[in-house]
Amino acid sequence: MNPNKIMLVGLCALSASSQADVLISEYVEGSSFNKAIEIANYGDQAVDLASANYQLRLFSNGATSATNTQDLSGVLAPGDTLVYVNSNAVIGNNDNALIPVGVGIESSVVNFNGDDALGLYANDVLVDRVGQIGVRETWGDGGASTKDQTLRRLAESTPDNDNNQEFVISSRWFNYAKDTVDGLGCIGQQACDDTGGPIDPPVTDIGQCGDPSTAIHSIRTGNILGQEIVVEAVVVGDFQGNGTDNQLSGFFVQHADANWDADAQTSEGIFVYHFNDPVTVGQRVRVQATVAEYSGGNQLKDVAALLVCGNEDLPSATTLTLPLVDQDLYHLEGMRVSLPQTLHVTPAYTFNRYGESVLSLGKRFKSTQVYPANTPEAAALADANMLNRLVLDDGLSSQNPDEISYFPNFSALNSLRAGSQMTGVEGVINYSFGQFRVQPTALPTVIDANPRTAAPELDELGNLSVASFNVLNFFTDLDIDNATDFRGADTAEEFERQRAKIVSAMVAMNANVVGLMEIQNNGFAADSAIQNLIDAVNAQLPEAQHYVAVKPLVDRIGNDMIAVGIIYQPEAVQANGDAELIRAYPFDADTAKHRVPLVQQFSMVDGGESFYVAVNHFKSKGSNCNALGDPDMGDGQGNCNGQRTLAAQTLSQFFSEKQNVLLLGDFNAYAKEDPMLAFEAAGFNNLVPMFEANSYSYYYDEEAGSLDHALADAALTARVLDATDWHINADEPTGLDYNTEYKSDAQLANFYAPNAYRASDHDPVVISLDMRSAGAISVAAQANLVEGTASSLVFERLEGDFGEVVVKYQVVTGSADASDLALESGELVWGANDMSSQTLSLAAFVDELAEGQETAYLTLSIEQGTAKLAVPQVELLIDDATALTVSMAQAQIEVDEAAGSINIPVVLNGEATSKTSAWVLVLPSSASWRDYRAPFIQRLTWNEGESGAKNVSARIVDDRRREADERFKVLLFGAYPTALGNITSTWVTIKDND
Repeated sequence: MNPNKIMLVGLCALSASSQADVLISEYVEGSSFNKAIEIANYGDQAVDLASANYQLRLFSNGATSATNTQDLSGVLAPGDTLVYVNSNAVIGNNDNALIPVGVGIESSVVNFNGDDALGLYANDVLVDRVGQIGVRETWGDGGASTKDQTLRRLAESTPDNDNNQEFVISSRWFNYAKDTVDGLGCIGQQACDDTGGPIDPPVTDIGQCGDPSTAIHSIRTGNILGQEIVVEAVVVGDFQGNGTDNQLSGFFVQHADANWDADAQTSEGIFVYHFNDPVTVGQRVRVQATVAEYSGGNQLKDVAALLVCGNEDLPSATTLTLPLVDQDLYHLEGMRVSLPQTLHVTPAYTFNRYGESVLSLGKRFKSTQVYPANTPEAAALADANMLNRLVLDDGLSSQNPDEISYFPNFSALNSLRAGSQMTGVEGVINYSFGQFRVQPTALPTVIDANPRTAAPELDELGNLSVASFNVLNFFTDLDIDNATDFRGADTAEEFERQRAKIVSAMVAMNANVVGLMEIQNNGFAADSAIQNLIDAVNAQLPEAQHYVAVKPLVDRIGNDMIAVGIIYQPEAVQANGDAELIRAYPFDADTAKHRVPLVQQFSMVDGGESFYVAVNHFKSKGSNCNALGDPDMGDGQGNCNGQRTLAAQTLSQFFSEKQNVLLLGDFNAYAKEDPMLAFEAAGFNNLVPMFEANSYSYYYDEEAGSLDHALADAALTARVLDATDWHINADEPTGLDYNTEYKSDAQLANFYAPNAYRASDHDPVVISLDMRSAGAISVAAQANLVEGTASSLVFERLEGDFGEVVVKYQVVTGSADASDLALESGELVWGANDMSSQTLSLAAFVDELAEGQETAYLTLSIEQGTAKLAVPQVELLIDDATALTVSMAQAQIEVDEAAGSINIPVVLNGEATSKTSAWVLVLPSSASWRDYRAPFIQRLTWNEGESGAKNVSARIVDDRRREADERFKVLLFGAYPTALGNITSTWVTIKDND
């Protein structure tokens, strides 16, 4: 192979027409660095590339000026090619390289992804292109794509030099599977031979019906691509078209069962690209044609002769079930199949343009929606998803069909929603545009297993509803003729169609607070996008439900073309203070990857708890963050996963000291990806999965997952009654949206309705909450107790009954201690909606002391719930029930004969209110004056404020005689102004020591 056939000789200046014959002939966007561009001379004159200033320019990420440029040099002879490759695509330079050494010239311009445009220029004039310069998207139609595919130019296709037109692959290109590099170095759709040119096929004669012919099962294994052969088989699928609709411009044939070989891995059928001679299903035909490939599939083309050999029974249909055993279905290519299962239907992104849906056994979920990335479970689910899919096509090669063949009554009012079920699928397998697909030969039965709902379905409603809604680039500035950077509607008609659908959705939701994403960032004036939307919504609602916008103290929220916003109904909630913008890294202007979050605190107009709403739109998975060291790690989380995780952590930290927080928005992360796990680690709960198993808000590659979330802290989570994704968008085919491009007149009439369905590409999230107050626990601040009695404290729950409330109490000492009352503790519990009174009984103990009033405290705290305490503690005043008396301290007392003296206490049991006296007599009994000495009568006195014991004194005499114990009596016979107590005498026993 000699791919670089360039005449390096000097030539005179060549004509403009010869320069126009130099075009991009092949585009390779493969795995890893396997990328290449081939340029070819389709004319009949040599072209001096340098003198005409030919350049190949790369426009990365939607750039309007070149990010890399390759100057072309040398002379390109007619029919010759010039190949440029990524240096890491050359075998030997990288472990994953596929392009042989010498095939092309290494160039920095070959550094594109599927969403980067390329332009071929001569003398600064656009000659040809891949993609639309200034637009960032992965271009695709009919299964062909600028990402992960090889494109080869169609013969005799015109230059693509009008950048005002959308780039359409199918009009100029064949597509091939990823990493197809065998065509680099030669013009045409075929692989190159050893000399760098396409292979010339031989020719054979048709013969008669029943003559020997080539077995279809030998075609793929026989290496006869490009040869003319004869096959004889039964027509099993007629897709020739009827003149106005060319369908696939051909038919499928399959050998009768008796002619099959024993190898289950070979196909018995093939597509014949021929529509001039009509055939019908069931006819046996003999066809002389050339073996070819089209878009990766096998076919017979250039039919030289066709004979109809009669009719016969159809060959058997192979039973095919999902999930597949292997993605490779070449062994069934061109053959009848029957799918006996009840299958889940997901309309593809290309549904309205190319009639494609994906069949699966049940809904397919993104692996990182269900499992954390880099886990065996996530890897297993990703692999299982690849096997659990099969494209159902409409049997047409044309775009924008007025009718979907397998669902002919499709319209804006009769949608084929994802989640619909299908039975009785029969058809023929073929491969094209990178996918195996079933071309239906019978009308399947469709079951509406996922019907539309007129409004969000919430099992329980509270006094607050909040919604999050990505409104898909709602711009009041129109991008007419793609002449601006404005997004959204291109015409006034599209704008009216877009707004009508969004308004219909918002009126049906009628949420008290709505967080908006992807609304034009053009301020808050009367002509702003957000006010335009508010005015349109308010026109459909009664005045009591009108919305106003939260307006931060800036003209625009950040520098992005789109912003987030908050609108709310002032009759239901009121904004507390000014809105806040979070500008900390990574939300700062220098990083410029995320939309700036908007935060507003609200309170309920009719009373209840206040709460925070923060609306967010994190960096998407599409464009890369390589400059920030945050590339796509290939773990299913896409580009910029680190940035989104940092954003989640910063947002969580902002609310670390706040309570009743609701985070809304398009976080561009599936439920088990790192950003969502970071929220979980910070104490936030993802609300919708708490109420709905297998929740989702978005489809990508026909796999469901949630990019839109509502997250609440623990306090607010307790108030959430229900949460749901309202499936008005993700389940609906894209053709039902407001756009008018790529739609036939019939589609424009039948596929649009001014209703909520396909108002956007993301489903709104709707939450109902109970924001009633938990109330206040009220009790008297002071309580009086009397010694020897119990007193009741009445606790009342006032002003709200939300949730359970547990109050913990504890009696603590003051001037009173444990001798005065029990230092008990416990809990008082109110259930949700419980506003009953509760009583706590406390008792004061009786003692013999006249102590006056003493104090203890009942401390209170909220152990559970959000109720408030009217008072944090109750002062307990304990009143004395004991009269002031004078009493002997003891009824008996002993003293040793050798003690010498004794004091016999007389006690005043409280503080004297005035001077108090008591009188005692010391009376002999068995002891006489020989045994003790004491005045016969004694007076004891307590001054005002004094209390406690005063002593009667006696001297003890040791008579040194052995005798029995003896005793004398101290008698309390009077007191003033107090009464006598219970003990009025004390017997003093003198213990003999002789």
